[in-house]
Amino acid sequence: MALTNFRLPSLAAATEDHDISDGERVRFAGGVYDRGGVSDEELMEDLGEGDDELLGDAMTEDLAEEMGDDGDGENSESEDEMGGDPFNPADLGLKEINNLAHFGVSSHRPGNGVAELLSDDLDKYWQSDGQQPHLLTIHFLRRVEIRAIRFYVDYNQDESYTPTHVVFCAGTGHHDLIQFAEVPLTSPVGWQDVPIADSGGGADGHSLCCWIVQMHIKENHQNGKDTHIRGIKIYALDDHSLGGTAREPTRGLGAPFDDGHARVPTTQGLDGESLQELLDAFERHPISLSNFDSVREPVIR
Repeated sequence: MALTNFRLPSLAAATEDHDISDGERVRFAGGVYDRGGVSDEELMEDLGEGDDELLGDAMTEDLAEEMGDDGDGENSESEDEMGGDPFNPADLGLKEINNLAHFGVSSHRPGNGVAELLSDDLDKYWQSDGQQPHLLTIHFLRRVEIRAIRFYVDYNQDESYTPTHVVFCAGTGHHDLIQFAEVPLTSPVGWQDVPIADSGGGADGHSLCCWIVQMHIKENHQNGKDTHIRGIKIYALDDHSLGGTAREPTRGLGAPFDDGHARVPTTQGLDGESLQELLDAFERHPISLSNFDSVREPVIR
C-alpha cells in the first residue's frame, strides 16, 4: 500500500499499556506512534500483524473529515428545496390582494390579533378568545376575482389550538353569505389551500367573485377551545404578468366602441364641400360655454 498524503509518525518508546491521547498518538499492534515525524518506509517496517486494518480505518476517517462539510451542505440544501413550499404566485400569474381588504376577527387575545395574523413572521399568530365557531371576516374595498386562498397552521407547535374543521363562505354582504368550501384537517403543518376551482366565477369558472369572504373555525384538535392561525394569503390574477390581456380583449383601431357617450365627429375623410357645410353649421349654431355649466366634478355622496 502506497502512503502518499497520509503520514503516521515515528516509533515511540512507549508500550501499548502507556496512557496516551488519541489526538497526539496512534496505537498499532506493534506499539504506540507519535504523530508527525517518520517516513513511510520506516513506518511500514514497524507495522505488525493486524495493523493494516487499523491503518485503513484511520485513512477512511481522514477522508471523511475532508469531504464531510461539503457533503453535509449539499444534502441539507437539497432537503430544504424538497421540503419548501412549491406554491409560487408569480409563476401562476397571481398577485396577493390582502392590501385591498379589511380583516376582522370575532375575538382575540391581547397581542395575538389581526396584525399578528397578517405578519410574514410565521412565529406570530391570531389566537381567538371566545366561543366557537371562531370567525375571520375579510371585507374587500371592491368586487374581487379570487383565484387562491391559503392559510398557515402548525400542529407541531399548537396542538389543541390547531383547527380540524374549517368552513369558508362568500357573498356580496353579510346577508347573502354562501358556503363554497369545507376544509378538514388532520395534524396539519404548513400552508393549506382552500378549494375554489369550481366556484363558477371568472371567464373560466374557476374564480371566486365576491365582496366578503368569511372563515368559520368550527372544531380544533383534542377538542381545543381557542384556535391559532399563523397566516392567511389571498390571490387574484395579475394583469401585468399576463401581458394585460386577462380582463378585456384588445380593441382594434376600426372596432366599434359604444360606451354610452356621444360620438365626436371628425374631419377625417371629408371633402371640401362637406367640410364647408360643417363650418357653416357651427356659425349658425355657435357653442356657448353656458351649455357646459352642468358638467361638474364628480362628488362622492
